[in-house]
Amino acid sequence: MLGLRRLGIETVEDVLTHFPRRHEDRTEFPHFPREESDVAICLCGEVIKTSLRRFGGWKKIFEATLQESNPNALSEPLVCRWFNLHYVQKMIMTGQRIVVFGKPRLRGKRICMDHPEFEVIENDEEISIHFRRITPVYPATEGLSQRALRSIIYRVLNELPPASTGLETLVPRDLVRGERYDAIRAIHFPNDWKERDAAREHLVLSEFFAMQILIASRRANASIRTGQAHCGSGALLDRFLNSLPFELTRAQEKVITEIRRDLAANHPMNRLLQGDVGSGKTVVAIAAMLLAVEAGYQAAFMAPTQILAEQHYDVLRRWLEPLGMGIALRTAARQEESGPLPLFARARDLGGLHTVLGSAPVSGAGAVVSTARTFDERSADEKSSSSRDATTHTRDAYAPQSEGAHYTKRHLPHFDRPWAVYAITISTRRRNNLSPPARTIIINALRHFHDKRYELYAACVMPDHVHILLQPWPREYDGNDNPVFWSVAELMQSIKSFTAHAINKLQKTNGPVWEKESFDRLIRSESDLEEKFHYILRNPWDSGVAKQNEDYPWVWTQDDEFRFYPGSAPVSGAGAVVSTARTSNEVRAKEKSSSSRDATTHTRDAYVPQSGALFAGDQPQIIIGTHALLYESVSFSNLGLVVIDEQHKFGVAQRARLTARKPAPDVLVMTATPIPRTLTMTIYGDLDVSTIDEMPRNRGKIITAVRDASKLGEVLSFLQTQLEAGRQLYVIYPLIDESERLDIKAASAEYDLWRERLHPYRCELLHGRVPAPEKQQIMERFRRGDTNALISTTVIEVGVDVPNATVMLVENAERFGLAQLHQLRGRIGRGQHKSYCILLTSEQSKESAAKLAVMEKTSNGFEVVEAEWELGGPADLLGTAQSGAPALKIGNLESDADLMGRARADAISIFEANPRLERPENHRFQHLIVEQRGHTFRDVN
Repeated sequence: MLGLRRLGIETVEDVLTHFPRRHEDRTEFPHFPREESDVAICLCGEVIKTSLRRFGGWKKIFEATLQESNPNALSEPLVCRWFNLHYVQKMIMTGQRIVVFGKPRLRGKRICMDHPEFEVIENDEEISIHFRRITPVYPATEGLSQRALRSIIYRVLNELPPASTGLETLVPRDLVRGERYDAIRAIHFPNDWKERDAAREHLVLSEFFAMQILIASRRANASIRTGQAHCGSGALLDRFLNSLPFELTRAQEKVITEIRRDLAANHPMNRLLQGDVGSGKTVVAIAAMLLAVEAGYQAAFMAPTQILAEQHYDVLRRWLEPLGMGIALRTAARQEESGPLPLFARARDLGGLHTVLGSAPVSGAGAVVSTARTFDERSADEKSSSSRDATTHTRDAYAPQSEGAHYTKRHLPHFDRPWAVYAITISTRRRNNLSPPARTIIINALRHFHDKRYELYAACVMPDHVHILLQPWPREYDGNDNPVFWSVAELMQSIKSFTAHAINKLQKTNGPVWEKESFDRLIRSESDLEEKFHYILRNPWDSGVAKQNEDYPWVWTQDDEFRFYPGSAPVSGAGAVVSTARTSNEVRAKEKSSSSRDATTHTRDAYVPQSGALFAGDQPQIIIGTHALLYESVSFSNLGLVVIDEQHKFGVAQRARLTARKPAPDVLVMTATPIPRTLTMTIYGDLDVSTIDEMPRNRGKIITAVRDASKLGEVLSFLQTQLEAGRQLYVIYPLIDESERLDIKAASAEYDLWRERLHPYRCELLHGRVPAPEKQQIMERFRRGDTNALISTTVIEVGVDVPNATVMLVENAERFGLAQLHQLRGRIGRGQHKSYCILLTSEQSKESAAKLAVMEKTSNGFEVVEAEWELGGPADLLGTAQSGAPALKIGNLESDADLMGRARADAISIFEANPRLERPENHRFQHLIVEQRGHTFRDVN
C-alpha cells in the first residue's frame, strides 16, 4: 500500500489511469546484438553467470551475463552491469530468465548494457499477464515491482464491472470514437500495436480536452470579472523614460502600449511578458507600475528569490526615488520602508527604533526571551467579543473559547508539500516534566532555526510537550533550480537531537528525552492558521498550567523577536532574559480595539495600522518581495497591479490566488524563458502574451565554449588573465555538497580548491543554504567588486546583474538543462566588455555533446528553448515549481501538438456557443471543470 501511495494511487480510477510509459513486445525477442546501438532494445535471456567486483575503494559493480534462449554458433553473451546498486545482486541469480531493456554498448570485446531496466520472469499461473504478449511497463517505485503493479491493474480490469470504475467518457463524440473504459483496457493490455495507438489517441484527446475546457472556462470567467482601470495619464512614466540613459527598443515600446491598453480597461489584465535574458523586461515592468501608481494604486513586484528581490529593490530605489516614489522591500532578511509586514510579522516601534524580524541572534543554550502573557479579567473581554456581528467566526475572538480546539494526532506525512505550514506536537518520554531551564533550552532551539530552516509562526513549550507551528524553507536547489525543502522529519530530528543533548547535559542525565512527534494537521487556509496560532498562544492558561494573571515565559510568536533592539548584542548565558512580558492592560486594549471593528475585519488587522486614505502616512507605492506576498491579505492598502518576475518559479495556482482578490488587480507575469507555442495554448492558455523579440544595442557579446574537464588547467590560466584585467567571474556547480551516488562536483567541496587556484584574488561561496542575511552581504560585496570570484550553485540563475562579471565557468555542464544554462549565461554580458561562458564537462555521450553544442551555436533564447523542446521536452521549461500546472498522465505537449489543437478548437467552440454549459449535452462538462479545477489548484493552501 505504501508503494501505491508513493505513486499517488488511492482509488480505482487512480489505478486504471496509471498509464504505461512504454510497451514491450514479448511475443518474440530479437537475437542478442553484436554491435552497439543508440536505440534501446528489449531482450530476453538466461542468467549464466553473476559476479561482484570492487573498484575505487568503496564502489561496486554487479555483473550478470545473459545467454539468449536459442543460441547459435555466432551468438554473443550479453553482460548487464549495475554500479553501486546493491539491491540488484539480491534480485538476480544464476538460472533465472530475465527481460532487460537498454542500449547495448561495446566495452572492449564485450557487448554490455549499463543499468538496464530488468524484470525476472517467473513460471506461474500469472505468466500470461507478463509474458508472450505486448506487455505494459509502468512508472514504478521502491517496494512495488513491475510484476506486482501489472497484476493489480490486470485484476482490476477483469474483476470489476465497468460501471463501478467511474470512468465516464467526458469528451465530445465528434472528437473521439468509442468509450473511455474500452480505451483504458486497450492502453494497458492491447491485442496489437494498432489497438494501442488508437487507445492512446482517445486518452490523449480526453486529457487535452479536459485541460482546454478548463482554460476556456478561466478565460470566460476573467472576461466577465469586475475590475477597475489602473492607468494614469502617463506623465510620471514620461518623466521616468526621459531620465533613462538609454532609449527603449521598438519591441519594448510595443509591449508598453499593449500593457497600457490593458491597464486602462475595466476588466483585469492577465498578461504574460516573455523576452530573452537581458531584453529589458524590468524597464517595461517599471513602466506598468508607474502607470498604476499615477492612477492612485499600489503595485507589487514579486521575485522568486531573495537575491533577485533585493536587486529589484536597489534598482527601483535608484531609478524611482528621484521621482518621489516610496519603495518597500519585504523578504525574511530585509524589511525596509514602512507598511504592513507578512503574516504575523508585525514590527513594533520601541522608542522610535524600528526593529527587524530575526535581528536577534541566539547564543547559548540558556538564553531565553521571556514572552510572558497575562490573561486576567478574560470574562469581560469575552462578553465584548460576543457582541460582534454574527458573521464573525468564533475563533476570531482572541479570548479562550469555551470548548477549546481538538486536533487529530497522527504520524508525520509521507511526503512534504512545498511552502506548506504544519502544526506539530512533540511529547516527552513517559510524559516526564521539563524543568524551567530545559524549557528555555527548547524555546531557544526553536528560535535558532527560525528564518534559517523554517519560518516559525508560534511555539509553546509545556511541561511535558511542545506545540510548533512552522513552514519549512528551501535548503537547496536541484539541478533544475527547483527548491528542495527541509523535510518535517529532518527539522524535528535536528530540534530533538540538539535539545535532548543540551537537556541531558544540563540535568547530568542520559537517555532519550522525546517520544516520536505527532502531526496535528497540514494548515490549509488562513483561518486554519489563525485557529492553530491562537490555540498555541492560549494553551498554558487554557490547560491550567499557568494561572490567570500569571506570566508564562515559554510561549513564542514572531512579535517577540521584534522586541530585540536592532544592533544589540546577542543574548548569552543561562540567565539572560529579554523581558517582553505583556500586561493584562495591553492585552485588553488589543482585544477591545479588535472587537470594535467591523465583523469582516480579519483578526490580524488589529495589529496593522488602518488607513482610509489611498497611501496613508508613509505607505509605499511599490512593494517588492518574494513568494510571501502571495499569502498575505493585509500587506496592501489599494493594490492595483501585480508584477511576477520569473513566473515559472511560481505557477498557475499562485496567479489564481492573486487574481481572486476583489476588486481584481491587473496581473503581469514575466519570464526570460521563451514559451513554445504549445505551452502558450496549455499552461499559459489563460494569458494574453506579449513578446520582446529585440535586444538593446549596448549589450556585450558573449562567447560560449564547451571544454573537456581535462582542459581545466588551460581554463584556469584564462581565468587568471581575466582577473588580472579587473574582471569578475562566476563558477557554477550543480550541487551544494558531494553525493555518494553521483560522480558530480559540488560547490562546498570545491570552494577551498578555488581559493588556492585563484589566490590572491578573493573568492566567496554562495548557495541556497547560506542564511539570508549572509547571502545579502556576499552579493553586496560581489556587486561592489570586493569579491572577485563567486563559487555558487544555481541560486544566482535569475536576475543577478553585475556588469563587471564577464566570465562564467559551469562545472558538470551536462547536468543542467539548456534553458537553465541559458539563464545562467544571462548573468554575464551585462556590461560593455566581451564576456565568456565556459561549459566544462566530463560526459562523453552523444546526447550531452548535442545539447551543449546548442549553447555554442546560439545565444538566442528562443532558439535554445526550441532545441530543448526537441531534445528533451518541456520538463526543464516548467520545473516542479509549476504548482497547479495540469499534470499530464499520458499526453506529450510536444509530440501531440496536433491533438492539442483539435482539443482546443472543440473546447473554444463549445464555450462560444454555450458559455455557461447549460445545454443538456454540455452538462457533463460542468462536472469536468469542477473536478479539474479542484485538481489543478490542489497545491494552494
